[in-house]
Amino acid sequence: MAVGLTSGGAQSVYPDILTTAEVQGGLEVKLDVAIELERERVFELVSNITNHSSSSSSSSDNIRLELSHLPPLLLTVLLPPEYPTNADPIVRSIHARHAWLAPNLVNRLGARLEERWRGIVKNGTRDEGILWPWVEDIRTGGFLDSLGSASAFASSSSSSSTSTSTATRPVTLPHPSPKVLYAHLAANQSAAKQAQFSAQAFTCGICLAPQRGARCVQLPCARTHVFCLECLQSFWGLCVSEGEVGKVACPGVECVREREKAKGEETEDAMSGAEWEDVVRRVLSEEQVKRWKWLRIKQAAEKDPHTVPCPVRTCQAPVMRPKTAAEDSESGWARLRTCDSCGHGPVTRCAVTRTVEFMETYIALAEGDPRRRALEMQYGKKNLERMAAEYVQEKENEAWLKERTMACPGCSTNVEKSHGCNHMTCARCAVHFCYRCGTKLRAESPYKHFEQPGSCYGKLFDYDPATWEPAEGDLLRLAFE
Repeated sequence: MAVGLTSGGAQSVYPDILTTAEVQGGLEVKLDVAIELERERVFELVSNITNHSSSSSSSSDNIRLELSHLPPLLLTVLLPPEYPTNADPIVRSIHARHAWLAPNLVNRLGARLEERWRGIVKNGTRDEGILWPWVEDIRTGGFLDSLGSASAFASSSSSSSTSTSTATRPVTLPHPSPKVLYAHLAANQSAAKQAQFSAQAFTCGICLAPQRGARCVQLPCARTHVFCLECLQSFWGLCVSEGEVGKVACPGVECVREREKAKGEETEDAMSGAEWEDVVRRVLSEEQVKRWKWLRIKQAAEKDPHTVPCPVRTCQAPVMRPKTAAEDSESGWARLRTCDSCGHGPVTRCAVTRTVEFMETYIALAEGDPRRRALEMQYGKKNLERMAAEYVQEKENEAWLKERTMACPGCSTNVEKSHGCNHMTCARCAVHFCYRCGTKLRAESPYKHFEQPGSCYGKLFDYDPATWEPAEGDLLRLAFE
């Protein structure tokens, strides 16, 4: 018994996952095997519940994700006293944590393990045992490609090497609730990667001292830079206290250079997304996180000229324009917003429906028109007159802005030029643009725009006869004419 178990290699190679107990009929061995793939593979989670109300299940309900770690499989095996020379091992059960492996696939896996043992017996090498090959087959995920069909089981150790086409094919995992299974698999993947990260050693990019992964943070930037927790706490904490939330990002040299190079361009926020917020919460205190979020909202509101305060007097939180709002909307009346702080918006019925159509209709009605009087009785004459005056003033302001200014292509701030060239730099968002056509210019070479064929060719400066003053050479030429 002990000889067969030791020769199989499982007890010496995997002491942390193996437990044994003397039972009737032999030795019961439990192997709790975590699955670690050599590289990430695509898994497709599908529902195995038949929906009779529809002809077929919708593929849109399927979920795909890439994994390199899977929850452990608990393999329970009974080894008779004569094992391995004169008795066969018996697979009593295979249990998948979180039920990520469907029962029919568990049965196929059990059949695969038994088939591998029969192959060893056929080759005359049963004295070597089977526990180690079984553990390796599960640990490396070699069994995954054989789950598609019951006839796909390999009968020798060559089953661990799969073809390139098979290795790249998505692995289908049926489950009653793919969304629930997705949450379990994603959490297991994250925990396994964090455990691997914590066990390694890294050099902090700030203090340059070697630190264990458990005392470091890996940032989700393009280069996945690693810094020790103490350095990030000091640096990000100082940035938050001084209000420089733009620096609460990756302090790696390459990432800092990319952010400096992208200044003034329309780029995504360096710290946007739930993944970045989780990292910030891990590094900073709760009070610092609150201030960081408040400063981000405040700065975004200051850069957006369309931001308005919430009309609720007890709220007054900044409400920014929705991303779905048309950039060239003719009037602010046509934009509907919802305050994230108090919920004021479509859930609150306002006293007057202040739309473009409503105001145009009211203004077009004559003084004695019965429909005008009906509206004034319903909403109040002075209230409607005030709204009409504001609407007319807004239309006139928009016409003036359209005629006399140019909107910044970065933040839509209207800019009026008093003198100078047509190369403009927005004081709000630092975007370079052409004042004549509103085209966004490259910060490193803004004047090439005026050297290329087009409506702005050679028009870096506008010629105005009223303000033009001849040069000294022109004065001499005019004197002799």
